[in-house]
Amino acid sequence: MKKIYSLILFVSCYTTCLAQVEGKVEITKAQATALGNVKNKGIKFGVSLGFNQSFKKLFDARISPIDTTLDLQNTSNTSFLLSSTLSFPVLKGYLGGSYYRKLDANGIPVGNPYYVPRGLSIIATINLATFNSALGGAGLFNQKLDGGLGIGYTFGDNVQIAATYEMLSFRQPRDYLLNYEGKKIIVNRSPLTSLQPDNNDFFGDKYYPSVSLKVIYTLTSE
Repeated sequence: MKKIYSLILFVSCYTTCLAQVEGKVEITKAQATALGNVKNKGIKFGVSLGFNQSFKKLFDARISPIDTTLDLQNTSNTSFLLSSTLSFPVLKGYLGGSYYRKLDANGIPVGNPYYVPRGLSIIATINLATFNSALGGAGLFNQKLDGGLGIGYTFGDNVQIAATYEMLSFRQPRDYLLNYEGKKIIVNRSPLTSLQPDNNDFFGDKYYPSVSLKVIYTLTSE
């Protein structure tokens, strides 16, 4: 419950700051119609911040410095994620919307008006950490990426709140390693004295289902 309250507080502060930074002014439908060339915002790209809760238990595996036995401890399955998003409006305009114009440096409305529909959107997310990792490797194709799908609600010009179901990767001990809890791990007739998460013999990337509650700031649309 505390996490939900924290996110609500974050959304309030976040939207307040955006309203101060973003140069725009809301206008009436009559004003927008009189100006003409009204643009309807549709598909939107953006970034999101929010809490994620995994459905699986996560473990931290270490070798005890006291007796060199394997020590397994539960780690938090709640995290705070930065993701990229793509949203597709559904029931477009059914719940109404608002008209806006951009402001120049002097606070004067410029450019054509645009319409932002309120209501539900289909949200697709990609975890930026795995996205950057894929870009640094063999490219995006045939790469496993953390991400998911969900439902978002648009309010204001550039802000959405969304709930998503995601598959995220976690660096976890391999199944056979878990069987050695409280025991010594003998390698080449000697007990193992340390475990490194980057050792693929003992650790692997496992994909687990999770849910997220996040706030989204849309960057561009078409």
